[in-house]
Amino acid sequence: MGDIDVRSRTATRSRRPTADHGVVEIVVLTLSCLVLAVVAVHYRAVDALSRHVPAARHGTYDGIVALVVLLPVATLIYARRRYREVTAVRRELVHLSLHDALTGLPNRRLLVDWLVDDIARSQRENSQAAVLFVDLDRFKYVNDTHGHEVGDRLMRAVADRLKKVTRPEDRLIRFGGDEFVLLLPCLNGSAAAEKVAQEAIRVIEQPFTVGDESLRISASVGVALAEHRGVKPEDVLRDADVAMYQAKASGPGQVVTFDRSMTGRLTPATAEETIRAALEAGDFHLHYQPVVDLATGQIVGAEALLRWISQSRGTMSPGEFIPILEETGLIVPVGTWVLEEACREATRIRQVLGDHPPITITVNVSARQISQVGFGDVVANALSAAGVGHGQIHLEITEGALMHDVSSAWAVLRQTKALGVKLALDDFGTGYSSLSYVRRFSLDMLKIDKSFIDGIDSSPEDRAIVEHVVGMADALGMTTVAEGVERPEQLAWLRRLGCRLAQGYALSRPLSADDLEALLRRRQNDPYEIGSVPTGPADLEIPALWGRASGEPNEHHELDGPFELPRSRPGAAEPDAAPPRAPAAAAPGPTRDDVIDVSEPVRPARQGSPALPRLREYRPPQDPEQQLA
Repeated sequence: MGDIDVRSRTATRSRRPTADHGVVEIVVLTLSCLVLAVVAVHYRAVDALSRHVPAARHGTYDGIVALVVLLPVATLIYARRRYREVTAVRRELVHLSLHDALTGLPNRRLLVDWLVDDIARSQRENSQAAVLFVDLDRFKYVNDTHGHEVGDRLMRAVADRLKKVTRPEDRLIRFGGDEFVLLLPCLNGSAAAEKVAQEAIRVIEQPFTVGDESLRISASVGVALAEHRGVKPEDVLRDADVAMYQAKASGPGQVVTFDRSMTGRLTPATAEETIRAALEAGDFHLHYQPVVDLATGQIVGAEALLRWISQSRGTMSPGEFIPILEETGLIVPVGTWVLEEACREATRIRQVLGDHPPITITVNVSARQISQVGFGDVVANALSAAGVGHGQIHLEITEGALMHDVSSAWAVLRQTKALGVKLALDDFGTGYSSLSYVRRFSLDMLKIDKSFIDGIDSSPEDRAIVEHVVGMADALGMTTVAEGVERPEQLAWLRRLGCRLAQGYALSRPLSADDLEALLRRRQNDPYEIGSVPTGPADLEIPALWGRASGEPNEHHELDGPFELPRSRPGAAEPDAAPPRAPAAAAPGPTRDDVIDVSEPVRPARQGSPALPRLREYRPPQDPEQQLA
């Protein structure tokens, strides 16, 4: 077990000559020369050496000769000493420029040169050179919870452990941040490199002692080999970086070796230039997934989802580029473009629908966007430029975005609500479901996560949770939206439980703007049919909440929800149980794996577990004595 000393350490500092120190030395040498000159005059040193000139005439001459001799000698001594000090300082500066100040390891400036040497040496010996990118998992959590001082000591301890897994000919480099690079020359295939990678993860995962606490972290490792002659070191480093991000995507403690199928994958190192070029080239597009009123079957809204269709890479998976946008901060310019484009589409749809009520467009917003300076002005400018009507745009946020900086988030979101923008809380129930946030931020909509919708037609626990969330939302004057609805039976149960809105593949896949407009025209007089839940002894009993299950009317007043909801048609009969009809002319869209929210943040790891998933796993004891115990 590695120990991280939490006591303060006295740093060893090198003596560096300063300008004041040099002036003092000059003054001391000058005064020394003057004192020696006075001594020479007093004792007539020159006359003592030369008896040919009368001593009385050469007292001053003795002092001048002493100064002429002593000053150059003193200057030479001073210059030599200063030269040595400056040389030592220059040597130290060169060392610091090539090494990491925290761990003492070489930094990335030596990386390419060393890799060139390793590749050449390995090829001469008919072997392979490998590059291992090591990225520490959850290191940001350590800095946030224990402080940067503990984080620095942990980084030094990790460096010391990694040194133990290297051979004498290997090189360990601090690449920056929480990343290290291992250069391994003269290996026989990828198996040897993967073995070193696994050993590196093993030593890192051993607990560290911080005072009285035990601290654990892990690492993700990407491996790349210089497999053929003429390979460029920059390409090998890029391949190892790509493999490392693949390893991180697979979970902590994973090792991934680069193969050709990963070529062209996006990484933070290449993201900015590539994404900005994609924005300029128009490679980003918005698709819209319709949101349907379960009472009327009418489309009342749509959620904007980001697509990246690259001319060189083809359709990019959102799971590949959304986390990179978050990590690099590029979610801010991309998110601004999404908001502006969604506002323009909302205006076009209002024109398409004519006298019919306009639908609303929901735009996902990340924590980075909320924390940016002037986010309220960004929203106001987008609304004004597109001429969007009041309440046509909703902002969808996550609990993580609210928890990032509660005070700042509240100030920004209050400003956006003053513009007529309504707020939706995404994935409610999967996080920590803090009701204080629901109350404080005056949210208009709760979106129930797909994980609860999946079991609504088969799990009493999921059904009870959904019903209670719906009841709570109604009591607070909010609208509920069920996400990820994939089966007609789920739609029927949601309608029975009082959920007002739903979206998912059971209704429609995400559509392009043109296809969405065509669907809206077709569905104006042909709403979706939402089936009913069959009644009978097979029904699972669900406790009534505020009279909902017993059929009693809801006495809570109905506030304006995030969507402008059309009322049921007078005299309309209850639709028969039947699967919803898919749009006839809808163009083929991407699969579910390609659908992801435009700004779904990478949520930070937290201690504990979400509340509602734990609630549905709870089973009360059947024995009355156990209940009393």
